[in-house]
Amino acid sequence: MLKPRFVVGLVLVVFFAAMLAGCGSKVSKGNYDKVSNGMTQAEVEKILGKGTEEAGGGGVLGKITGSGKAITWKDGEKSIAVTFVNGKVATKVQQGL
Repeated sequence: MLKPRFVVGLVLVVFFAAMLAGCGSKVSKGNYDKVSNGMTQAEVEKILGKGTEEAGGGGVLGKITGSGKAITWKDGEKSIAVTFVNGKVATKVQQGL
């Protein structure tokens, strides 16, 4: 016969293990949906963490300046790619979510 204290402890261990398993990848449909046009890179990184910069550049045309960069977050076959123009989200795409 199992003691009630042991059963409660076992239930708590299983519960917390399940919670930790659910806290894995930030590359998810839910987090993808939280990213919206106009957000800064810092705001996106609060949601997704630090990504990998795939491309970036800037330029000046007379008095007009601009910059752009593409950052990707990956987890296996899942990925989120965000393009920033002048420091703000301009586009986002996902694969495998």
